[in-house]
Amino acid sequence: MLGKARKRSGKVRSRRRRALLAVIGLGIVGAIALLVYLRGREAPAPPADFGAVLLELAATRGADPERVAADEPIRKVDGVFVRSWQIAVPNRTAMAALGRDIVAAASARRATATSPAAVSDDTTRVRVDFGSEAFDVLLIVAKPVRVAELAPTAAATPRPAAPTATPRPRPAPGARGRLAILLDDAGQNVDLLPAAAKLPGEVAVAVLPFLPHSAEVAETLHGSGHEIWLHLPMEPEGYPGNDPGPGAVLVSMAESDIRSAVHAAINSVPHAVGVNNHMGSRASADLRVMTWVMQELKARGLAFIDSRTSRDTVAEDAARALGVPAGRRHVFLDNTRSAGAIRAQLDEAVERCRLDGSTIAIGHLDPITVQTLTQELPGLAKRGADLVRPSALLR
Repeated sequence: MLGKARKRSGKVRSRRRRALLAVIGLGIVGAIALLVYLRGREAPAPPADFGAVLLELAATRGADPERVAADEPIRKVDGVFVRSWQIAVPNRTAMAALGRDIVAAASARRATATSPAAVSDDTTRVRVDFGSEAFDVLLIVAKPVRVAELAPTAAATPRPAAPTATPRPRPAPGARGRLAILLDDAGQNVDLLPAAAKLPGEVAVAVLPFLPHSAEVAETLHGSGHEIWLHLPMEPEGYPGNDPGPGAVLVSMAESDIRSAVHAAINSVPHAVGVNNHMGSRASADLRVMTWVMQELKARGLAFIDSRTSRDTVAEDAARALGVPAGRRHVFLDNTRSAGAIRAQLDEAVERCRLDGSTIAIGHLDPITVQTLTQELPGLAKRGADLVRPSALLR
């Protein structure tokens, strides 16, 4: 009896030891997994898409996509691969704002960024470090070079010849042009409806789908004579960190899902005559996705305006290839939300339409934008700009 009891006791102790070892093993595995997870969270996000982030940030601050460039080759400095970028923005306010945007975007990706440092009055440098890779970004104010500034004085120290910027052409005296204005991001609230309804009927409004007030805003402003557009959310670079909102067209979607998303968004915004993209720096650069979108717009008889949030966009090309009436954004009005900055951008839009014949400017249904346009639009005709609906400038 005693021997059997001892055997049972030994088996119990053996089972307990095995159980204890299993628990210890699981604890070790869990600790290792937690350590890997925490290290992963602390590590900077891969920088592969940060160039695309820079492009989107630059576009939102009014930079001309043709004047955003990454220099090659990549330099290796003290063991770090450095990519040099140069971004030309329209004014100093935009330069300062873009510097802050870049620092914020770097922080969101757990990278290290220097504070924007002034190189001169019209040049700022920001550096973003992702460990072994870095982005050295030079922000400059794009100003035309006057001919008088290019001529050397007699007392000037001789310098090696260098390429100079071509002076910007000016509109001919008395030249007139057509200007269309489209205000994005409507549908989030109804606070601005009374003021927006009083804007000239030529000012169009782009309404985001699936928001609490999307349909109400579209119905009200259509009733006051304004052209309504669908502001279709599309996938940006950095998604899902950068969220375009409900109903977005995503690159990962199947063809049927993209078509369904476009249909649903159109149905949520009554009276829409066309579509322009909300965000979309990644989706608008994907010809496959844009072809499906444009096929749906053609089937519904709708037009398209490319907001041009990426210099790699193919959206307008896809629209024209399918016979969808299309146009593009030329000027952003209110990336800097101040009356002075908006007036300066409106001046730019007026000059461009007089020079090129027509221009599409995009802003936002924002209090300061609506207030500034209310004050400035009555004087446009005297300045050579004829206000028209966006649909009038499409081809």
